Amino acid sequence: MNEAPEAVSYYGQVKFEFDRNSDPIKRRKMNIKNAKKVLRPRRRWGFVQYNEPGQCCVTGIRLSSLGPEAFNKPLLNPDTYDVMEDGASLAGHFFTDSLTGQRTAFTALSNIDSGYALRSGYCPELLMLYWLYTQWKQQQHIDTIGERSLWLWKRRNIKMIPITEPPRRTKKPELVEALQPFFNILHENQGNGVYITNYPNPETSEVDICDIRLDLRVIRKLENEYLAEASNDRTSSEVR
Repeated sequence: MNEAPEAVSYYGQVKFEFDRNSDPIKRRKMNIKNAKKVLRPRRRWGFVQYNEPGQCCVTGIRLSSLGPEAFNKPLLNPDTYDVMEDGASLAGHFFTDSLTGQRTAFTALSNIDSGYALRSGYCPELLMLYWLYTQWKQQQHIDTIGERSLWLWKRRNIKMIPITEPPRRTKKPELVEALQPFFNILHENQGNGVYITNYPNPETSEVDICDIRLDLRVIRKLENEYLAEASNDRTSSEVR
């Protein structure tokens, strides 16, 4: 009796030659051109051939057979091709919602960076190339805006000014909110035995460290003076 052949899982290995031109604009342009040839979903009779969930749109391999660790690779720097210093990974960038932090699915587009959304995605090495491709395209867009800005300024005296976002204020922790009434009392009595020093964050302008010093000797003295003055006023009122 013949046994059924054992199922074989495949792993997509990509051979991609990065352009080494010293001119970053020309280097990005060539890398984008070469990456598009590799990342284009495989088609048959004009339709995407591999378009099932959990499938690579280029090689057709089943991504589930690779295991989750296959996508736990650190992202590469699009300029140096070295590992990114922030420790970001393929799984964290493509399979995690940046707002909620929940896991989410990634699917490719029919024309790499445009067209309709497919049900399939990319194998790990192609997904890494897709990450680099998106970064090269983004930088190319910035370069194009710079060239357009120069042309507009020379021909029409129109200057393109980059928009910078103001620093975002972070939400105060609940403990800070609870201590706010106490802090208001201290703030009103500064100089009367209460000394406050704030250390704001240079990026957000939010106070990160607050140093509060209480001189109890001064506070007791002022309190005793207040009580003595109140007692004298009450005595004078009774005599009248």
